Amino acid sequence: MLHDQTRLKKLKTASCQIIIILAVWSCAYVLQKLLNLPVASGVLGFFLLLFLLEMKWLKLAHVERGADLLLAELLLFFIPPVVGVIQYQDLLIASGWKILLVILISTALVMMVSVYSVRLLLKQPELNQEPKQEDQYD
Repeated sequence: MLHDQTRLKKLKTASCQIIIILAVWSCAYVLQKLLNLPVASGVLGFFLLLFLLEMKWLKLAHVERGADLLLAELLLFFIPPVVGVIQYQDLLIASGWKILLVILISTALVMMVSVYSVRLLLKQPELNQEPKQEDQYD
């Protein structure tokens, strides 16, 4: 009985915290629509939440358990895209290899650009240089 009450209290706390997260996202949505920003309201909401946390206007403890619950159940958020894929099965059969090729090429390009960007930002001049021969033992 005591275990159930503790579990119910944790669920209630997480639910209130999810409502806070949704309120921040809703504010971001309104801002995005009012200012006609070219940024998705979800991304804007994350930055707004980060701003609130950094300014200490919102404490991490006020959203932590709710965010943990959302992350733990993240798989449920992928169900609608999977249903969409099932609905367009004919398109995937006809053009699936093209879509897969684009995904693979774009992933490889993103990885390469990320590596070169990080190296450029870290100012590592040995990007295209061979290892020095003097360090090898005979």
